[in-house]
Amino acid sequence: MIKLNFWQKKEKFLILEVFGEKSSGFLLSLDEEKNLKIEKHWLEFSWKNLSRRFLRHLEKWKVVVSADPNFASTVSVPIKLEREAGMTRSPLSSIELENLLAQMSAKLFTQVRGEASQELGIDELDTILIDNRVSNFKIDGHHVLNPLDFKAKRLEALLELTLTTRSIFEDWKNFFNIGQVKNFFFTESARSELLALKRFKSLPVNLLVLNSGEFSHFFTLEKAAVGEVIHRHRIKWSTSRLLEIIEKNFGVSRKVSSNLYNLFLEKGLSPRLERHIGVLLKPALDQLVKNLEHLKVKGHIYIDSSLNLPSSLSLRKIKAVTKKLPTDELTEHLGFKIEGEANWTWTKDQIFKHLAPFIEFYYNNEDLSINHWLRRRLHWLGSSK
Repeated sequence: MIKLNFWQKKEKFLILEVFGEKSSGFLLSLDEEKNLKIEKHWLEFSWKNLSRRFLRHLEKWKVVVSADPNFASTVSVPIKLEREAGMTRSPLSSIELENLLAQMSAKLFTQVRGEASQELGIDELDTILIDNRVSNFKIDGHHVLNPLDFKAKRLEALLELTLTTRSIFEDWKNFFNIGQVKNFFFTESARSELLALKRFKSLPVNLLVLNSGEFSHFFTLEKAAVGEVIHRHRIKWSTSRLLEIIEKNFGVSRKVSSNLYNLFLEKGLSPRLERHIGVLLKPALDQLVKNLEHLKVKGHIYIDSSLNLPSSLSLRKIKAVTKKLPTDELTEHLGFKIEGEANWTWTKDQIFKHLAPFIEFYYNNEDLSINHWLRRRLHWLGSSK
C-alpha cells in the first residue's frame, strides 16, 4: 500500500522563543508517524503584528512559549500539607486539594520572589508568577499518581513555580487571556533541555547555558526526597568576551572579529596567528573554568552556547567533560524523525535546544487536571501594579 504523506493528519505547534524584548518562533508539524517538519520561521515575532487570519489558526495550533533563563526562573520546592483533623476520615476532594495547593502556591511565591528577582536582575515588584505545577504525590508516605479520593492525614508533593519579568508577562498576557489559545504552555528553556536529557540520561544531569548577555547559567537536575529538583546558578561570564578580546587587540569590527574567531575554531589561520589568539582568549576561558570549579561540578556537562567554544577549553581540573547536546539520541530514543533537515537552519546540536520545549509540552499532555485548577486559580500573582 502506498502512503501519501500529504494526506496524513498533522498537529501544528507554534514554538515561540523569548529573549527579552526580542522573540523568534517557528511552526512545527507532527504527523502520525512522528515526523517533525518546520513549516515556517519568524526571526521576529510580535503579538501586536498578528493578523486576524493568523489568530484564527491559534484555535487549532498548540502554543509553546519558551523563555531564556535570563528572563524566567523555575523554583522546585518539596511541600507537606496537613489536612484539618476533622477532614482526615473523609476522602480528599478536588475542592479541598485545590484550596490547599493554591494557598501553598501563594505562600511560597512570597518566599521565593526576592530570590527570583535577584536571579532575573529586576525589582521584586516586577517579578511575576506565571505558572505553577505539582507532581510526585505522596499520601501518608506512599507514592500515588493522583491523591484524590484517598483518606489521608498528610499530603506531600513537589511544587514548581515559574517566575518571569513584568515586561515578559505584559508582552504575552494575550496568550493567557484570549479564548482562542486553549493549548498554551509556558516554560523556561533550560528546564526543557534538562527534562529532555532526563528522558535518556541517568541523573544527575548538568547543563551549562552560555550566552552573549552579562550572565550565563549552570543547572543541575537531580533526584530529591520528593521527585527531582533543579539547582540553578548564575555565572558572571559571557560569550561576548571572546569576541570583544579579538576586537580590542586587533582593532576590528564585531563582524570581522566573529570571522576571525570562526577561522580560529576551524584552524583556518596561520599557526602563528592561531597561537596568538589562543593566548589572548585563555584568561577568559580560565575564568569560566574557575566559575565552574567554585560550583564543584563533576561528570558530564552538556553545553548550550550562543558561540562555539574552542577545543582548547579543558575541564580536567574539575574532573568534568563537556558534551554537545545529543539531538540524534533524543529523537531516536523517543521515536521522532526530523524531516527536511535543511529547512531547520540550525546545527544538529542546536536543534536539541529548539526541540526541547516541544518535547516537554508533548509529554505534558498527560498532565493532571490538578495543574489546570492551579493555573485557573493563579491570577498571575504579582501581576497587579
